[in-house]
Amino acid sequence: MINNKIQFLLILFVISMGYSQQKTKILLVGDSTTIGNMPRQVKPEGPHLEQMIAQLAVVEGLPELEVVNAGKGGETAKRLLGSKHYEQKIATVKDVDIIFLRMGINDWFKCKDFKKEFPVQMKALIHQLHKDHPKAVLYLATITSFMPPEECIQVNNQIYNIAKDQKLEVLDIFTPYNNYLIVNGTNSLNVRQCYLDKIPEKYHAWLKPYTYYRKGWGSKPDGYVVKVNDMSLDPIFGNIKGWYYDRHPNSTGYNLIAYETVQFLKKKQ
Repeated sequence: MINNKIQFLLILFVISMGYSQQKTKILLVGDSTTIGNMPRQVKPEGPHLEQMIAQLAVVEGLPELEVVNAGKGGETAKRLLGSKHYEQKIATVKDVDIIFLRMGINDWFKCKDFKKEFPVQMKALIHQLHKDHPKAVLYLATITSFMPPEECIQVNNQIYNIAKDQKLEVLDIFTPYNNYLIVNGTNSLNVRQCYLDKIPEKYHAWLKPYTYYRKGWGSKPDGYVVKVNDMSLDPIFGNIKGWYYDRHPNSTGYNLIAYETVQFLKKKQ
């Protein structure tokens, strides 16, 4: 089997020599921290993760990229494998050159025995990805700072163990993400949200561009939710309970993920 680094270099060589007119195709596989938690009808929207990766690659002098984002909210390694989403959005993607696989957050909450179940389920998923995309270089990625640091470290330790066992390299997102939070504040990279009825009524019409209807799940009821993709409204609503609860990345968080992804690719040249 060709070493991942050699395989990656061959991909770049073929493209740079003009033997292929195709862009380098990257497939992102993961959960809501991959696909993006901001409803795409909520404004301001801005570039999504896949768009930012492609844009930064041009700036950094990499071959032109086509980035396909096949993330899905709530996904686990076990649920993804064999699902309609996998069959329709992942297995069917043609001519994939590189895959980034980032799982672990939902697995942490849903596995009864995380240390026992997660490696087995991830290895099965990795095997299927290799089978469906035999020419692609596959990389694992660490999770974002979604849970407390000690819990994230436990998940990421398992990711590194799996990578070592499967002879895969790891894109470390957690370390730069967590370092940014330490320097800039624990809420600097996450979206803001709360139910509209928690906000004084005089602001409701003004907040319409940030408001959408969300179906409830678990203990969360159906209802209109205000969700903001940056820190711009913190001075006004930061004292409202739940405003900082959602730990999904905001635009700054996704830009950090995109930047680290491109820097990782750049080092492979």
